[in-house]
Amino acid sequence: MHKIRIWLFTTLLLLLMGGCMKAPINGDLDGQWEVMSVTPVPANIVINERLFYNFSLQVCDLTYYGALFTHGNINYTGETLWIDFPLVKSEKGVETLKQYGVLTNPVCFNVEFKDKHHLTLYNEDSVVELVKH
Repeated sequence: MHKIRIWLFTTLLLLLMGGCMKAPINGDLDGQWEVMSVTPVPANIVINERLFYNFSLQVCDLTYYGALFTHGNINYTGETLWIDFPLVKSEKGVETLKQYGVLTNPVCFNVEFKDKHHLTLYNEDSVVELVKH
């Protein structure tokens, strides 16, 4: 009887823990993407580290190896990605956004997946090549 109670408790606990998880709503976009190239190449390099876009739900975190740069609010339709970075106000912040291929804030990118691990974000102003590891 004691083993049955432990088994039931464990099963119930696992079901409750799984119920709190949010499924990815952005399909293949969700996850961590490393910036491989940005065109045009930024004139000023503020962060001299590997750069990443991190997408989850309605949020985009711009990070670099070891730290967070800023958060952005996203609207993703499957073909276009709109991102607003409301906390970026300083000149240094604007220059840092350029390293991520963001030349206007907010920015709207067209989205092209070559496969599940290669993504291109592009608009009239810039092209960003990304890889998911």
